Amino acid sequence: MPVATAKVFQSGNSQALRLPKSFRLKSKTVTLVRTTDGFSVHDAGDHARRVKAFGALAGSCPEFPQLAANVASNARRDWE
Repeated sequence: MPVATAKVFQSGNSQALRLPKSFRLKSKTVTLVRTTDGFSVHDAGDHARRVKAFGALAGSCPEFPQLAANVASNARRDWE
């Protein structure tokens, strides 16, 4: 996973990050999620593009075997 340093600065009454070129985002809006050691940035547009691409694959491989649904999701496991 790439690691880089970003500059923090004031932009009016807001705090901003200057991201390195290798971390550029395609969307104008991101979701911030607070974590125990800071926060993570999620590009909502990127997620939507992955969902759309995954949906386009539906039915693209008709010879792929149909898998049974996991009907034992509430089953007690050995480690529980």
